[in-house]
Amino acid sequence: LSAWSSASGPSSRAAAGLPRRRRMSGLRVRTPKKAKDNYDEAIEEYEREQNPKAIKNRVRKAQKAAEQALVTGDKMARCGAALKLLGLRDDAYWFQEPVPVGEVPDYLDIVEEPMDFRTIAGRLAGGEYGDDALAFASDVRKVFTNAVKYNWSPDHPCNIAARAGLREFEQLFARANGNGSAPKPPPPS
Repeated sequence: LSAWSSASGPSSRAAAGLPRRRRMSGLRVRTPKKAKDNYDEAIEEYEREQNPKAIKNRVRKAQKAAEQALVTGDKMARCGAALKLLGLRDDAYWFQEPVPVGEVPDYLDIVEEPMDFRTIAGRLAGGEYGDDALAFASDVRKVFTNAVKYNWSPDHPCNIAARAGLREFEQLFARANGNGSAPKPPPPS
């Protein structure tokens, strides 16, 4: 049926979310198609982005790109890929941002040098590590050791995530350096 057909009544148009048709002097006239409201477009885009399948696809694509970058490019680009892969872990939310010391007032009493993925990414992007992959690795290890130190209970979810993240980092760092084993971190003091 064409858009001019009267077979589709007003209830079916309303159910489909289409505007009502206007009548002028007994003639049926199409309502001009209006551009979508920016708000409606934003809602649709948000719903598309929040679709679990779309999220999984984006994560899968990001993981694939980071896996490829982990073995290609220069040394610091490979470090960035390792950090990206750590950030894509399901439990990475613990380590993404600096610990809000306003909400955790005793944090600085226990942890001398706070570290998080965002700070490391900023240092990496700013060239603060230069070509020193070991300084980068030291900061990543610090993220996890700080988490274990503050959340000392082995049953705490952050402690569990930190130990798993550290294990994965050591494997990623070894792959980024093109060998089967990464240099051993110095013993904790």
